Amino acid sequence: MTDGRFSGGTHGFCVGHVAPEAIDGGPIGLVRDGDQIVIDVTRHSIDLLVDEDELARRAGEPLPFTPRYTTGVLEKFARLVQPADTGAVTSA
Repeated sequence: MTDGRFSGGTHGFCVGHVAPEAIDGGPIGLVRDGDQIVIDVTRHSIDLLVDEDELARRAGEPLPFTPRYTTGVLEKFARLVQPADTGAVTSA
């Protein structure tokens, strides 16, 4: 979460990054287009407004991952980069 300090590119309240990454099997991978999410700054919470049964169904049917880049430096970066919560560094 951020208060808008994206190198001056935004202002006000913004969501900058949420970890763990979906690709690592984190719960953010269960979010689908159209889902409602409530961010409560006072309670320091983020809630996905989707029924637990639906989330369990989604978890049992993971979406297949298809790499966007299959050659070149972006493929190498995508394959080696670590999640932001561990520093977003690449590993060999």
